[in-house]
Amino acid sequence: MRLGLFRISSLAARMFTIFMCLSILVVVLMTSFSYFFYNKAVKQDFKTITGEASERLSHHLEFYLKLMSQSSTTLISTELIQRWLEGASPLSRDEVADMQKEMELYTSFHFSEIVNLYLVSADKRVVALNKIDTSFTDAPWYQEIPANHTKTLPTYKVSRNELPVMSMLIPVYSSQSVTFLGNLVIEFTLAEINATFQKSTLGKSGFFFILSPEDDVIYYPDERWVGFPRSKTDLAKLSLKPDGQSSIQEWNGKRSLVHVTKSEQTGWYIVAIVPYQEIASGLNTAINSSIVTVAIMILCLILIIPLVLRQFVSPVKKMKSAIEKVARGDLSVRLEPISDISEFQILSHSFNKMTEQLNDTMRMVAELEMKEMKLQLHQQEATIQALQNQINPHLLYNTLNIISGIACLEGNPLTEKLSQNLADVYRYAASFANMEVRLKDELSILTKYLEIIHIRFPKNFESKVVINEKFLDCRILKLTLQPIVENAVKYGVEPRGGNGAIIVTAYAEGNDLIIEIADNGPGIDESKQQSFEHLLAMKLSEDSELQRESLGLPNVHNRIQLKYGRSYGVSIHSFPGRGTVIGIRIPLEKKISQ
Repeated sequence: MRLGLFRISSLAARMFTIFMCLSILVVVLMTSFSYFFYNKAVKQDFKTITGEASERLSHHLEFYLKLMSQSSTTLISTELIQRWLEGASPLSRDEVADMQKEMELYTSFHFSEIVNLYLVSADKRVVALNKIDTSFTDAPWYQEIPANHTKTLPTYKVSRNELPVMSMLIPVYSSQSVTFLGNLVIEFTLAEINATFQKSTLGKSGFFFILSPEDDVIYYPDERWVGFPRSKTDLAKLSLKPDGQSSIQEWNGKRSLVHVTKSEQTGWYIVAIVPYQEIASGLNTAINSSIVTVAIMILCLILIIPLVLRQFVSPVKKMKSAIEKVARGDLSVRLEPISDISEFQILSHSFNKMTEQLNDTMRMVAELEMKEMKLQLHQQEATIQALQNQINPHLLYNTLNIISGIACLEGNPLTEKLSQNLADVYRYAASFANMEVRLKDELSILTKYLEIIHIRFPKNFESKVVINEKFLDCRILKLTLQPIVENAVKYGVEPRGGNGAIIVTAYAEGNDLIIEIADNGPGIDESKQQSFEHLLAMKLSEDSELQRESLGLPNVHNRIQLKYGRSYGVSIHSFPGRGTVIGIRIPLEKKISQ
């Protein structure tokens, strides 16, 4: 800050100057923008008020029209009306009179504002409740016949008495075959709509009117414009845009707020107009109050700022001195209470806490560096141990390959097959290249293992692997299935002298894949099953995992949980005397992690 007022180096003088400039700026801006923002708020309030009122009127209008439509159900279902509309046989004069009497009763009991009712068949035969002195073919509703859905036509005037009316076209269907027979046309005045809108006022002189999508006047408090296009009335002076925004326009020599709302139920536009002064009467009061408030604020700043600034400058200097010591590496610095202002007390407490945390962090970094070095040493030792552990398996399956070759030379295919499959199984188990494999690779090794068991029990042992091809590319931990199948052979097949069966199936459950290994052995008694479930529920530590040599159920279960989470693993379902089912739940994913 080197230019203008900011050449002042004193913090107190600089703050005083800034506060004064800001206060003057506030006066100017508030005087300039108060009208704008207040005017915007008035528009928003007007939009909210008229929107709610328009919504209520729209719902009331929709309810009124829906009630009129539903009330006609009984009338159009009567036998005489159905027969006349069907036109299969002509009605007698008395029957037509009875039909008109039913229409008259409907009018008397339901809606007094109904001017006339028309029954119009599909072939445009017409029966009217009241005789009319002009041709109904000139009426707007006649051009809409036939109508296969309920439709309400905007206001128009009947020439016989220049009375503004509306029409509702209601489709009539056969009560026997549900075929379309014609329409019931209800012609009614605006008495109910006029009464509803007169109850909804805006201010002292605000009002509503309704326009159709074609810009015809459906309703206006002054009925002389009802039924005419807006362009032929004084309403053409208004700019009506149904964009949900309020606007200020001239109406009858007054600045007025205008808002347009579209009825979602009828598709009509409800327009609200109210003089601006009736809504914004408090504008001048608000502006004057703002100016007086700002003037008092400036006076208070002139008197109070110098006193207040003294309480800030001294604590800031003390904090600056302490921070400079920390910057030089002295983490033993602590701030004593530097002010009775709570914010400065919080700052001093935070500063002291920060220096303590810095000390702790430095110690923690040193400890972590030491632990990291130890971890690297352990990893190197584990790698050496893993390489050493590969020696014996390699020697074993190389020896088995030699046996397979000798068996081939001597013409002993059974021994050749047995040794070759066993070598493939050991080679697969001894490989550390990939911890995750595709399910079809795991099933390939499982098939080789099952072939070994078939050689061992050639007569009565049966096995079956039924896996849908869409699951074969799913990922699975290596040596998940073979150890469990080996357990099934040991506890389900061997006790019965090889007279047993093992079935491997799979199915999807949500985002998981369930693989089940079932045998028909003697099953597991309840106490032993509880022991297995206890082992599966135990959390396996890393140290015990490295020391565990068995590839049984607990090992497979814990390896799955360590890889995929606690919601996955092995479950046991045993049926004493009938067999055991081992379920394996893994994520249903097809991408193999590298």
